[in-house]
Amino acid sequence: MKLGVRAIIFTRNHPVEEAARLIAGHGLEGVQVPTWYQEHEQYNTRHPEMNPAAFPEEVAASIRTAFESAGLATWAMDSYNNVSAADDELRGIAVNSMLKSIASAGRFGCDTIVTESGRRDVGGFERCVASFREIMPVAEQAGVTVCVEPSYAQSVPNAWTMRGLIEEVGSPNLKVLLDPANILVYDATGRPFEVLGADIVLAHAKDCTVDEKGTPGFPSAGEGQVDWPRFIERLLAQGEVPLIIEYAREDTIGGVIDFLRGVIAEVEGN
Repeated sequence: MKLGVRAIIFTRNHPVEEAARLIAGHGLEGVQVPTWYQEHEQYNTRHPEMNPAAFPEEVAASIRTAFESAGLATWAMDSYNNVSAADDELRGIAVNSMLKSIASAGRFGCDTIVTESGRRDVGGFERCVASFREIMPVAEQAGVTVCVEPSYAQSVPNAWTMRGLIEEVGSPNLKVLLDPANILVYDATGRPFEVLGADIVLAHAKDCTVDEKGTPGFPSAGEGQVDWPRFIERLLAQGEVPLIIEYAREDTIGGVIDFLRGVIAEVEGN
């Protein structure tokens, strides 16, 4: 199984070349490319667009080269936008940001972008569908895959609603990044594989704890209630689906990697 990390864990604290070396030093194979870099804050935390289009060509090229030189695959790029916003102007801004991310992804070495479905609200799912009907023809023309990450507080909170989004939009380039922690309050660990099948092309590794009121919390993988052996078993059955670590710190990620590698070895041994 290919194991990687959301590179923002490292790039927000180190120049990208050093961040890439640190990631590769953990034996990881790839990254989810962020838009937050210690040495380029003027293009992310302060820039009004907050998307990859804000980065000049030479900066994008240097980021791409840093990861490639460290031997890291660039599996996908962050493009988290509120595409189900109730305010038409805000939804338009989110859609436009997605379109700019699609146009810019290749500059960072990516053919996939990752987003959410937008904050849950009355009519949110319908607005989400409308947004992706605008976005996906552009993605198809550009040869870019758009992965939606279902999450309990979003307009697409579980596997069945994600299946509905795929069917409503009808694009072959609309796929799934599966994070079992994000939907544990709705979906048992194995269910998304039954519902979403081959549309799962990326996965996240963090964990989930659910309190007596049903409110989730999100520690690092191995510290919660996700059934990791079951999840890894089902993910391996999907084929080459990269597993991307998030919600870890630099000083704890070594332990998270060891935990996940231990589960992978156990499952593969069976």
